[in-house]
Amino acid sequence: MARCSDAAPPGAYAFGVAAVRAVAALFVFIAFEAASARASASVAVEGLNGWLTLGAERSLNAVYEHIPNEEPVHVKEELLRVVANRLLLGYSVRAITFESGGIVRISLQMEGLPVDWGVSVAAPNLSAPVDSWFRSDTEGMSDEIASLMRGVPIEALSWGDIDLKETIERIGAERIPGWRVSLMVRNRADGQVALEVSFTPDQPLTLAVTSKINSSSIPVMLHSNLKDDIVKGFAPVIGIPVPWLDRHKDDLAALSKEILADEYLVKKAHAEPNVGVAVGSVSTLDIELESRRYSAWVWMSIYAGTRDRYPEAGLHFGRRVRIFPREDMEMYAELMVQMDSWNLETRLGMRWPVMRNLWLGGEWSSADGTWWGKAALDGRVRRPYAWLRYSGRDDVNAALGVRVNDFLSIELHYDSRFGDPWNVRALVNL
Repeated sequence: MARCSDAAPPGAYAFGVAAVRAVAALFVFIAFEAASARASASVAVEGLNGWLTLGAERSLNAVYEHIPNEEPVHVKEELLRVVANRLLLGYSVRAITFESGGIVRISLQMEGLPVDWGVSVAAPNLSAPVDSWFRSDTEGMSDEIASLMRGVPIEALSWGDIDLKETIERIGAERIPGWRVSLMVRNRADGQVALEVSFTPDQPLTLAVTSKINSSSIPVMLHSNLKDDIVKGFAPVIGIPVPWLDRHKDDLAALSKEILADEYLVKKAHAEPNVGVAVGSVSTLDIELESRRYSAWVWMSIYAGTRDRYPEAGLHFGRRVRIFPREDMEMYAELMVQMDSWNLETRLGMRWPVMRNLWLGGEWSSADGTWWGKAALDGRVRRPYAWLRYSGRDDVNAALGVRVNDFLSIELHYDSRFGDPWNVRALVNL
């Protein structure tokens, strides 16, 4: 813990004197170490703030356990009094009591006048909105620390500074985990002693934020601009301790929703983002972005393992409506073009989400002039998906696939209308 002075007040203790006393106490320890017999007792200290008591008892117990058992009580008392007065600066021994059960109770009293402590918590230099998170987490922390310093003489910090720092670090670990505590003591000209608490980030730190956008309604080719804006919006969290950021998952999700809400595309599509956050050195935002109004995508497909099929291109456009409360449906139109003959197939249909990612519905195809029933299980990136079409003519068209990335899918495709019904199909989703 650092200590400096704006103006040294009269009677300020000299650290050189404290050093001399510490050396004298060391000689006492050495003399005790030479004794072969040890006392089997424990020292309990009274009259100190809670965080000071443990350190004082630790030091005095270390001394007392080296006092030979055969020493008279008055000798033990005098040795403890001398050591306590030299070690525990700022306090003097008021009474020493030897109790049954081997307990030695030492009562201390503060020397001099009470110190007027002022405590300030200095927030690190953070950008909005992260700065408001920090202020919220540390609200009332200065009062909590001030209660620890009440009645503590400044001299006590020469032997209790480590315990004070550990106590404040425990308070910080509950409020702002991942921030390292630094303490500075200043003597002010007005006679007040100021304890300044500051924080620096500790490892591991957040190095980057990435995002994954999953959508069955917004074209993939429009996702890149959204991702770029999210990365820019999350610049304030770079360099933030991971443990603290993990406590603010909800704030991270809210920030991503706020960024997306300002996007022109999201506004026009009336899209509703649902955000999952995985915090780490590289934090990930898993965003499901679905439009309440429209759905659109473009694709191209290439077949392998068959001579009957040729590349295709398609366009899907849907209008989502809510007929019943909390019940959405989509009416859509699809245009498909055979790249060899340029024949155009039109599909008109409607579908309903019966559960998460599962759609049921039907569509009419201009290619054969018949209705098809259709079930589709949407898939996310690196996840499987499937769909099945069944016509009134007992024709079956189905696929089981996996999305390799945002743009490419590979599927095992089946169509009973062809002589070679099985094939592998690659789809480029735009």
